[in-house]
Amino acid sequence: MSTKLQLTAHDIREIVSSTLLAEMDYSQKLIHCQEHSLAGNFIPDSKNLQEPEKILERIGAQFTVDPKQLAKQNIAQLAESIFEQTDGRPQQLTFFTSGSTGTPVPASSSFSDLEQEIHSLAEIFADRKRVVSFVPRHHIYGFLFSILLPKALDIPFEYRAALPGAEQIKTMLPGDLIIAFPLLWKKLEKLNCRFPENVYGVTSTGPCPAETINSLQAQGLARMTEVYGSSETGGVGFRHDPADMYTLLLHWKQNGNSTIERTSADGNKQQHTLQDNLEWQGTKFKPLKRSDKAVQVGGINVYPTRVETLFKSNPHVRECAVRLMRPEEGERLKAFIVPADEIEHATLEKELRTLATSELTRHEKPGKYDFGPTLPLSEMGKLSDW
Repeated sequence: MSTKLQLTAHDIREIVSSTLLAEMDYSQKLIHCQEHSLAGNFIPDSKNLQEPEKILERIGAQFTVDPKQLAKQNIAQLAESIFEQTDGRPQQLTFFTSGSTGTPVPASSSFSDLEQEIHSLAEIFADRKRVVSFVPRHHIYGFLFSILLPKALDIPFEYRAALPGAEQIKTMLPGDLIIAFPLLWKKLEKLNCRFPENVYGVTSTGPCPAETINSLQAQGLARMTEVYGSSETGGVGFRHDPADMYTLLLHWKQNGNSTIERTSADGNKQQHTLQDNLEWQGTKFKPLKRSDKAVQVGGINVYPTRVETLFKSNPHVRECAVRLMRPEEGERLKAFIVPADEIEHATLEKELRTLATSELTRHEKPGKYDFGPTLPLSEMGKLSDW
């Protein structure tokens, strides 16, 4: 029987702190951050944050508590209040992921399901001595591996800001488990710094190139575990070699090409359709091409990936992202373009609008074009809104 896990008031405070830090710009973080967290006397109000009411609503929704009871409290008091209302085991936790409009989309999981998942994953990390995480704790990946996994393994935990540097590698200890994400792993790999012996890594949130993983292992990383999943499902499968297929976690089973079924801790069964097409061999799988997701423009289904593919055919375009406007921006698609050369943005926009006119329907044509040297990315290297 797996040990029941319980959040402490300190755990809750760290999750709240992580949520608030994600809403701050760099200068605010410099003022308020203390050792990668906010001080317990920090008050999330209009003096320190934009739209604090919305943020408190999201925190209340995350733990299924009344946000009105969280107002006008510092984060130490706020965390104590949540702990008292949930006894450290909220019935469910809600994590937020960026949807097609850039508006945070809630994805809820029962606490017992999250507990079931981390006990399943803990078996493959049973020999680890410490967890060192670079992943924000209010994301499901960060919560599972930074908060729950150290409890399940009964080992110490250290959180570090995702700032790549040789010291980050040199200060690792034998038996450490590093929790990071593809963009940070790429930056650590470029340091070409030798890892201490017997250090493992974990990566998730998106594909990590095989060449990055192989290079890190050539630099001494003893093992890299890739975890496949999403905010809606949590972890689905894992592998220790990028050449292998993923192994399905025991509480999941295949129920179609891209559909899987979970048997929850309480015996209930839930079906989920993944965003990737999968190739299956028994309980092992490999993600294939991502399923194109439609969004609605004027009541008509359109596919942003089709527009991206068209724009990337222009030799002056290095990278491109297309998504639906936020409600306050309008009701059409918008495009972010990374030019491949020194072409004037106005000239390239004219070329792309001409291409759109000849190749796209009126509903597919972006209404707004933005340009920059790189695609806009979140703190974990995932494509964000602009």
